[in-house]
Amino acid sequence: MFSKELESLIQATLEDGVLEDNEKAALIKRAQKEGVDLDELEIYINSLLQRRQRELREKNDSLEKEYEQEKKKAIGPVCPKCGKQVPPLTLKCDCGYEFTKQTHVSSVQIFAEKIEKIKSQKITGSDELLDFGYTKSFKEQQDKIISIIQLFPVPNTKEDIIEFLALSIPNAKAKTGFMNSRLGRALPGTILGIILIPIVWGLIILINTWGKIDKDPVVAHNRMAEVWRAKCEQVLIKGRSMRGDSEFTQQLEYYENLLNQQ
Repeated sequence: MFSKELESLIQATLEDGVLEDNEKAALIKRAQKEGVDLDELEIYINSLLQRRQRELREKNDSLEKEYEQEKKKAIGPVCPKCGKQVPPLTLKCDCGYEFTKQTHVSSVQIFAEKIEKIKSQKITGSDELLDFGYTKSFKEQQDKIISIIQLFPVPNTKEDIIEFLALSIPNAKAKTGFMNSRLGRALPGTILGIILIPIVWGLIILINTWGKIDKDPVVAHNRMAEVWRAKCEQVLIKGRSMRGDSEFTQQLEYYENLLNQQ
């Protein structure tokens, strides 16, 4: 129905299930250039957008359901004799069955294992090179990890809170400095463009590089760090709302200071 170039642009724009005003304007501009009927374009975009949003909701619901099932298993063992779920570290069930081995796993351990499992998986699928050596398949892997972090329920025990902070805060450190900023990453290409070709083409490179800089590995790292930081802040808020002993309070302050130094 549309040209290959326009179709690719539409698919890339709707990948995250959100259509920004500037993205819509770019699609309309391209469609007008190709002589596409704008009413048909809008109907097509809306149908794809609704489908993509539905897929993302189903994906998030599936991840949350899977996590809740694993968390339920980690709450405590099930007595093989009467089928009753008992608290962790229970030595003897009310029915008289004696547990000989304890295998309690915290929710944070499950969380960490899920992330490590994704990281250890061989990246498959599209190896389309986006920019700066950043592939589409790598971005898809990163998106899966971000979904797990965002959907992870804030721990409600002191032990799990401290365990989560110890695991997560090192990942919340962003790469800073001028050369790791958006302008710093875009500047070398812009300067080269201005020197080698007319100024107008240099400005085009600046606009193009600025638009694509989000695919740069440094920006990808900082994107992930922002997600970790947001979850750490949620956990710290939960920890401060709990009435804990002095040791727990000192640990919270320690990790909060570490986060603020990032």
